[in-house]
Amino acid sequence: MELSSLLGYIAAGLVFGWISMTLVEWVWYRGRRRRIDLAMASSALRGGLRMGERDAPPVANDTVASSARGREKARPRVEKPKRGRAKRRKAQPHANRPDNLTAVHGIGGLYERRLYQVGVFTWDQLSRMDPESLQEITRALPGSNTRAWIEQAGELAKASDRVGAVYDGPLPEDLTRINGLDQVYEDELYAAGIFTYRQLAERAPDELARIIPAHLAGDHLDFAGWIAQADSLRDEYYADEPPIL
Repeated sequence: MELSSLLGYIAAGLVFGWISMTLVEWVWYRGRRRRIDLAMASSALRGGLRMGERDAPPVANDTVASSARGREKARPRVEKPKRGRAKRRKAQPHANRPDNLTAVHGIGGLYERRLYQVGVFTWDQLSRMDPESLQEITRALPGSNTRAWIEQAGELAKASDRVGAVYDGPLPEDLTRINGLDQVYEDELYAAGIFTYRQLAERAPDELARIIPAHLAGDHLDFAGWIAQADSLRDEYYADEPPIL
């Protein structure tokens, strides 16, 4: 092949490559620009809707209310029970009950169980620990920010009026392992003095219904099922975790 032909092929290849790159960049730029325009339009639309909601004048209903009063006597207002989850009770200050240590970001059920085993039951007690002891007791990973756990525990104790709170009952167990029993219901049971599967298994369904009224929860709660599950779980929560000395 002659040198001139080779140079011609090389030049043609370079030109073809330049044209291809230009087309690819042009298509990419148009697509990116279109996505930006759509995002800006969507943001402007949402902003307009929010502005419209704020500026919308209130609906006047004085005329309707006046007419209704003219036709019949005002009836006494009856508050209907609201459906939905039962409201969590505010923790009583210094009540003899444990705190939910998993409310501290970074502490899960396993770490909570290990803390319970050494007698750390409340946020206030946790807030008074030193980071090294907390690391050793929970056997947390080396990168765990135990100092932040202590700070969070102190904030929770203050916010819930639990500064100085202690607990001297049986080792608490995670009642949320029972199907249908969530953290809100566990708090209600703790407030009623039910901290273990054994204690829950020894209660009657009607007694649990008084502690957690079904109409407040908005669900049909299977209290008999809770009792049966608690009976099967009793004495097992700490069985796979050796005592921490």
